[in-house]
Amino acid sequence: MFKRYLFWLILVLSLTGNGIAIYSGCNLYEPVASEWASLMSNKKWAFRKDNDPPSLSTASLPTSISTTNRKIPFKIAFNTWLGYSPLVWARDKGFLDKEGLSVEIVFLEGIAEKNSALLRGDIDGVGHTADSAVTSNASGVDGQIVYIFDKSFGADGILADKSIETVKDLKGKQVAVEPGFTGQFFLLSLLNEVGLTGHDIKTIPMDTGSAGSAFMAGKVDAAVTWEPWIGKSKQRQNAHILATSADHPGLIIDLLYMRRETIEKRKADVDALILAMGRATQWYLTHKDEGDSIMAKFWKLPLDEVRTTVDGMRFMTLEENRNFFGTRERPGELLMTVKKANNLWFESGITKSLIHDVDGLPYYSGSLMHKSIE
Repeated sequence: MFKRYLFWLILVLSLTGNGIAIYSGCNLYEPVASEWASLMSNKKWAFRKDNDPPSLSTASLPTSISTTNRKIPFKIAFNTWLGYSPLVWARDKGFLDKEGLSVEIVFLEGIAEKNSALLRGDIDGVGHTADSAVTSNASGVDGQIVYIFDKSFGADGILADKSIETVKDLKGKQVAVEPGFTGQFFLLSLLNEVGLTGHDIKTIPMDTGSAGSAFMAGKVDAAVTWEPWIGKSKQRQNAHILATSADHPGLIIDLLYMRRETIEKRKADVDALILAMGRATQWYLTHKDEGDSIMAKFWKLPLDEVRTTVDGMRFMTLEENRNFFGTRERPGELLMTVKKANNLWFESGITKSLIHDVDGLPYYSGSLMHKSIE
């Protein structure tokens, strides 16, 4: 009788107060602990200590948790790329704390890995590019773009032999490029502008870094790559930079892409997250040395490499996000970019079907987009 009373007392206490009390490894009277474990197993709930970081294998919490419970961290997956740093600044400089938010950053390098984790509900969002957001939705992920971290402004480009003077001259040439990756979207966009398609060139598939080294070794006529290979192109004779993202800003952008379910359940928190990242970016503009040091430490990169890479990109302020997103009634440049990616990926066979609700890919946060950053 006593153990059952104790069991129900613990249950009542744990399910009242501020949301759901989370227990793991409780030192309960053993028979009570057994009964507790049985109930939790039947409900398929997952529990952890407040101080224990959640893992990607953690099951979903019950839907009865308040959508504004700020104690639940957002779980965000990044590949290794410092363009996502506004979230790191927001965490490390207290902008998330100010909004009552926390975040767990994990690393998933491939788009397929990210998609799988999103589909399982293991994570709330990922660092993506606009074209990758399209491939995720085409793969069955129900997600939206909520924030633009940065625009590439020279960090990505096409290297070519000097005999190739224009993009149109790429016709029939060997071009090293990573299939299904942002560089290929950039290449296809430029080819499309001059009336060519991916079928008009000889695609040599390889990862983006290897494409740069292959070009420097003289193994291909052209390569779609990024820094440091863009800067190193001067070391190869009869080579030049055919085009960079600085010539076509807005095509290559880094962004936060989140599950629609998360957005709908935690809309107020997602809006606060956007505001925190906007404030963090504004902070960086006047504290670049400290911000660069934070990036170097988090991404485990030499400080000089951080600064060289940052020179080829532009972090987006909240105001610039507002303009780039536009509104549902008057969409901005973001929707143009995702529509282009939707068409080009389908035409090239990267995706098997078009996203029919492409207009719904950007998340328009309503009043937040017109809220002062102060």
